Amino acid sequence: MDLGTELAIRAVIRGLFHTEAIDARQVRGVMSALADAAGAALDRREADSSKALTRLRKGIHADTAVSPSPSDG
Repeated sequence: MDLGTELAIRAVIRGLFHTEAIDARQVRGVMSALADAAGAALDRREADSSKALTRLRKGIHADTAVSPSPSDG
């Protein structure tokens, strides 16, 4: 994933969260889905994809200050 795509996704999630179109539970759901996808990418030996998905999840956490689910680490 290129940087522009990552920043665009983060901006959409941040905008939805800060305008209360989505709540913290839904942001956690997005982060959990990204963690699952990163794990699946590792299973397929796609380390670069896994790193990109993890970076996106961490960026969403930083943008929204919503803590990830405990199981997402």
